[in-house]
Amino acid sequence: MSRGARGPRTAGPGALQRPPAAPCGEEAGARVPPGAPGAYLVEERKARIDAVVAARTRTLTVVMEAFCDPQNVNAVLRTCEAFGIQELHAIEGPMKPFDRNRKISQNADKWLDVHRWTSTRECLEHLRGQGFAVYVTHLGEGSRALGQLSFAGKVALVFGNEHRGVSPEALALADASYAIPMRGFVQSLNVSVAAAISIAAAVDRREAERGRHGDLAAADAAALRERFYVLAVKQRARIAKAEAAEARRARRGGEPG
Repeated sequence: MSRGARGPRTAGPGALQRPPAAPCGEEAGARVPPGAPGAYLVEERKARIDAVVAARTRTLTVVMEAFCDPQNVNAVLRTCEAFGIQELHAIEGPMKPFDRNRKISQNADKWLDVHRWTSTRECLEHLRGQGFAVYVTHLGEGSRALGQLSFAGKVALVFGNEHRGVSPEALALADASYAIPMRGFVQSLNVSVAAAISIAAAVDRREAERGRHGDLAAADAAALRERFYVLAVKQRARIAKAEAAEARRARRGGEPG
């Protein structure tokens, strides 16, 4: 992961128009030679990957602002992967940095691009500069029901700290605030549950307004498909090592005696 004093810190290959970044987690050093990954997968697995890529989007994204509990972070990662959201933004707070937990995320994060920030303003201004409308969850005056908001364009859903909610800065930068309608005595939900409900509703709205959810450009989809082929090869590190050794032997065999 690349780290800087300010701005994004990326834990996965970035979106188009962003600086190149290293792959997430242990996959960074485990590469199968270009063009080879698909040869190690059965057709059913390749078809599954192709279907997942076809349902992926970068025009709906999620921002997690200063979460305290890493379990909530990883639960949101799992939800995003399940609903085809390729990019997330984690704004780290003063309490605890973003921390991956495979047991909770079910390894969902290895398929995603997680961009890490230290500044709410820089994160949200970056997204607005990319054409995203910013919708924040907020229980307060002026908040609307999620179903009343449009998802025809690019949208970033912002979820705030478990105890304080979204920051005043996030509220000031938002295009709209929304609340999930509650019909019981309880007036709030765990943030990971709220995110799951919001994301599911957002995907439904996108499909109704746009006609589809997955919308990657052809070149982006092809690159992501190759990346997923590599990640799906369980013995990729061993294969890469064996093929590198074979290449060295071949070079030595071709050297003049």
